[in-house]
Amino acid sequence: MNDKARLNYDAFTTLLEHHNMVVTAAEVHGVVCGLICGGLAQNDIRWQQHFNGLLNDDFALPAEVQKAVNMLFSRIFEQLQNQNQFELLLPEDDESLDERLDAMMEWSAAFLAGFGVVQQELNKASEELQEMIQDISSITQVSSDFDQEDEESETAFVVLYEHLKLGAILAFEEFGSGQSQANRPTIH
Repeated sequence: MNDKARLNYDAFTTLLEHHNMVVTAAEVHGVVCGLICGGLAQNDIRWQQHFNGLLNDDFALPAEVQKAVNMLFSRIFEQLQNQNQFELLLPEDDESLDERLDAMMEWSAAFLAGFGVVQQELNKASEELQEMIQDISSITQVSSDFDQEDEESETAFVVLYEHLKLGAILAFEEFGSGQSQANRPTIH
């Protein structure tokens, strides 16, 4: 599997299943986004410990999965810096709306978990970000049972998707773009 393929939803799902991982590609992406947006710098290796604690019962990842997650971490960090390139890792548009919504809810819950592990001072966030975090929390509770897959439901999905992107970008702007605590100079 080439590096580009590893970073698409279906290929990432296949990789996780091949290694008997019990997490989804959406959860992996959500946790990594949450860790970055919560304040871990690109050069802060603690993200791997937090990731393993949240998604792999504190065990190290298989080498192939670790390589793919490392690439994902780097890609997400770069995408958040270039806001117009940031996208959530969810099933493609040709998948059922229920499947895409389930993945969106998984992504949202995973984002909040990753963000919460790193960012313990949400009270220092702007009012806008605090509201956005509440919105993301609400998205984890959205009913995934649609009576029909129609244009109105598709539009609602796109609105939620764009809202999640905006929330991640806003969190990154407020908490995620600084140096890691471990690498900041100590002032005496």
